[in-house]
Amino acid sequence: MGFNMMLKKILAASLCAGFLLTSSCLKKQDLSDDKLGAAVAPIEMTKAIGSGYGSYDYNDIKAGEFTSIRYWNRIQDSVVQNVSQQGIEVTRAANTVDKLSLDLLVQTEIFASGGQSSQSSTVQWTGIDINKPSGLMAQTQSLHAKASDLATPNLLFLSFEALAFGICHDEGQYPETCHNLQKTDIQYPVPIAAIAQHNCADASNCTIPAKRIEFDRILKTVLDKDGKPKRVHYTITLSPRAPFLSRMLEYCTRALYDITNSDQKLLADVCYTVNNYKFAP
Repeated sequence: MGFNMMLKKILAASLCAGFLLTSSCLKKQDLSDDKLGAAVAPIEMTKAIGSGYGSYDYNDIKAGEFTSIRYWNRIQDSVVQNVSQQGIEVTRAANTVDKLSLDLLVQTEIFASGGQSSQSSTVQWTGIDINKPSGLMAQTQSLHAKASDLATPNLLFLSFEALAFGICHDEGQYPETCHNLQKTDIQYPVPIAAIAQHNCADASNCTIPAKRIEFDRILKTVLDKDGKPKRVHYTITLSPRAPFLSRMLEYCTRALYDITNSDQKLLADVCYTVNNYKFAP
């Protein structure tokens, strides 16, 4: 089930419970505020996001690397709802001048509304070709033709590519701008399951240097019911100390969504969080 369909079901349940937007929900971050400040140049966004990822070389992807990613959401700043978890192991990686070709063993677990596992699957994906430099589009079209959204291999490095090289361009068919760029150097707690991958003297305080980046993205061709361009707040955390597929440790978006047949809007966070990883042998 894709996020849009899932969100509709959550909305229906929330409305039946009388759970509507209140002004207090937006005080933490007023996404309706039109005071955005100066736009960020695309090259500045590329530099900011690129500085957190480290060396970007497909040759660093090798057989045996593993990543585990939890997909979750939060509606109206309420409790976190786990949607799925996916473990991805690289069984073959071939990088040429024209493309990256991968074979992946993908284990997907889908959670019911109560947090219990409701469905699981293990699929061997072969011959995933990511063309250069338009790898994102080629990969997305190829994978979505084969599986549903939650079962599709979630390769976060392609999300990195899209953010670092494909946004903030106020021109063309889909003009957009970025604002309020913030960069913070942090010590990121290593996922408990991945602590053995690092030489930490104190396992209870095992961290790696990382960069947290936040910004607002204004999609000028996507209008809400008030006729305003869609505003999405991004929070991402990057570290070159993690394996290549896991260097985007967190990828979260926060936005207001229109509610059908209502003047209210729904505030929702949608996040992908790496909760385990292993370096290639």
